[in-house]
Amino acid sequence: MDATPSFEEAASDHSATNTESPASYEGALEDPQLSRKEKKALQKEQEKQEHKAEKVQGSLAASTWVGLIVGFLLLILLIVFIMQNQQQVPMNFLKWSGEFPAGVAYLIFAVAGALLMALVGGLRMLELRRQVRKQAKRKRN
Repeated sequence: MDATPSFEEAASDHSATNTESPASYEGALEDPQLSRKEKKALQKEQEKQEHKAEKVQGSLAASTWVGLIVGFLLLILLIVFIMQNQQQVPMNFLKWSGEFPAGVAYLIFAVAGALLMALVGGLRMLELRRQVRKQAKRKRN
């Protein structure tokens, strides 16, 4: 039997002890027991780890900016829509009645619908929180 560890053993020993940084491969590469083939494989793995470390991952701030930009573009379209629909239209809602520009009336009803959806969503979140608290209390007891 050969006393030299196989690449898989060397890589697993290395990955078990040095998973934190790609620079930690250097110690394993200097191991005199490794064959040239195993050292090449470790170098490739080191390069992969360095490449992964170089990649910048998306963040919450980046997705927030994307959301803000999309919202701003939609706001511009909404303003254009309102400006193009300025003719007065009669509106009747329950006991209220009056004449409003059509674009403004559509905007008012869209905002009212969004607030209604937010209210329903908020109630659902409160219900879920209550259920989580009850489950946590049961686990403690």
